[in-house]
Amino acid sequence: MSSVLIFGGSGKLAKLITERLVQKGYTVYSIIRRQEHIPTLQQLGAIPIIQSLEDSSVTDLASVIKSKAPDTIIFAAGGGLRAMKDPSLNQTVDRDGAIKVFDAMAEAGCTKRLILISTIDARDRSKAAPTWYNDEDLETCSQLWGMLPKYMKAKFEADKNLVEGNVKRGLKFTIIRPTWYNEGGWTGKVEAGKVGTAPKVSREDVADVFVSCVEESDTIGKIFEVKGGNVLVKNAVRRVAEDKIDVFEERYR
Repeated sequence: MSSVLIFGGSGKLAKLITERLVQKGYTVYSIIRRQEHIPTLQQLGAIPIIQSLEDSSVTDLASVIKSKAPDTIIFAAGGGLRAMKDPSLNQTVDRDGAIKVFDAMAEAGCTKRLILISTIDARDRSKAAPTWYNDEDLETCSQLWGMLPKYMKAKFEADKNLVEGNVKRGLKFTIIRPTWYNEGGWTGKVEAGKVGTAPKVSREDVADVFVSCVEESDTIGKIFEVKGGNVLVKNAVRRVAEDKIDVFEERYR
């Protein structure tokens, strides 16, 4: 039976991913910070593991990875609501926590497959905007950077570290960049690739994208955007793989 280890397992998106993977027969290990999340995750069928990204060293995390040797690791951790009060968490979790996991995977040596949650428009803003963005996309991105500058910068720096450091680490990564979330619930359909920011997308549909990437090995090395749309998730992800989508091209680094 295949296994997946999720960092940030108590988050809304992570729980949706967990539920879908368990239903498909995967063993899911869920890394969380607090004991209070254990019952909910156990009800979903996950195996919770208490481990703080903030307080753990790379070697600590490597030990956890080696102890479970999952087929795939999903990084879905983030500062979340805590970062609204303490923006430094964007650096310690969204950026530094992610980088520690990249390094821990390399140190552990047993798991190469990584799927990372990022965000739309995580890039070097001093350089030209993506050519496929229209005026509405640019306005959305300006709002995001205006509201959450430390979060956006942290996500960009984590992505950049993963991409540029992979010659040394040798991970088989996929980076998923959803636009803003809506509360519309599951539709089973999205647009994925170089698609911009509108319309918004549901967490439920993004969770389906993650599961499709777990099962679609041809998404290795692909970095793509996700928004609301009318393409079945499986087909949208397959198209990303076939078109070899990389929104993190050299001119945006």
